Amino acid sequence: MKALMRRSLLLLILALLIALPHAAGRALPDATPIPTPTTGATITPAVTATPVPTPTPAGTLTPTPTATPSGPQDGMIDSITLVYSTNRSVYYAITYWSDGLRVAGYLGYPSASGIYPAIIHNRGGFGSTGALTGGEIVPYVEAGYVAVASQYRGNGGGEGHEDFGGADVHDVLNLIPLLQSLPNVDPDRIGMFGGSRGGMMAYIALREDALSGQNAIKAAVTVGGISDLFAWDQERGGSLAGILWLPLVGATPTQNPALYRDRSAVYWADLIQAPILLLHGDADQDVSVQQTYWLAAALETAGATVKTIIFPGGDHPLSRFDGGYRDTLAWFDKYLGADGIDRSFATHEQAIRAAWTWFGAQ
Repeated sequence: MKALMRRSLLLLILALLIALPHAAGRALPDATPIPTPTTGATITPAVTATPVPTPTPAGTLTPTPTATPSGPQDGMIDSITLVYSTNRSVYYAITYWSDGLRVAGYLGYPSASGIYPAIIHNRGGFGSTGALTGGEIVPYVEAGYVAVASQYRGNGGGEGHEDFGGADVHDVLNLIPLLQSLPNVDPDRIGMFGGSRGGMMAYIALREDALSGQNAIKAAVTVGGISDLFAWDQERGGSLAGILWLPLVGATPTQNPALYRDRSAVYWADLIQAPILLLHGDADQDVSVQQTYWLAAALETAGATVKTIIFPGGDHPLSRFDGGYRDTLAWFDKYLGADGIDRSFATHEQAIRAAWTWFGAQ
């Protein structure tokens, strides 16, 4: 009963926040400074990827646990703190519930009343590398989307321990009910983005969304997404064992190939059903462009709706190409823009760059 009352109170507070007018063109006095936005992890250069044999089969993730009546519901917002607002948008730092853990993230939406499509943004990296700053969701919000992003469990002051595509994928999936609970979100128009490791998280989340029969994610985009962890381990020359595989996954690809196959979309591309746009720079030194070529081929073989754009000279975060946001917004507008509103990067570029400047200065 207490949990139900708390959820009702939080939803009421959030509904009131959505309805309130916001200060124009300035940060509110209690804005929380946050660091410069990044697209994903920046790590040392990689060697050229080579295909590897298919490892032993593995099962999929277990379904997201259902919260008990006495506990917090997955996706329920636990806390919300204003970070920044303009005359057209508002941004919050939040914590929300996922598998009984408080997980940190960001939420933003247009200030004007209305019902909007929504985007889940999946960050790259792990730990503090590639941590969210809030600036990552700016292009979506300024273009007219409600947007939410997770730091994943154990990061940014959140509870628990991330495991790089294991149970922490629930932290992504549980953003679906979070969005569906908001009064300004159209629950039938939710998209998903992922950069680098976030691409891997997006692929797994899309698989689980399809297997559950929910099919809540209507379109997806990845930038420099990891689709084959076996090949990526080879690209890194075995350097990931001590900093990533053992501390987060619990075993190396050689020790437990099933764990890695379960995280590698090239081996189960037929389970991805949402229309997907794959973006990659051909000069990416962190995740080989071959990762996108292989996944695109597997998706096409499976009959999926897929489009691939390769950026000549593009690095891992596509820093010379505005992070790929132009093509990202065009893709989401194609599949989520049923209301005919122009949500292109070009139309909202001035507002996007102004908000990026604010976040970048913190």
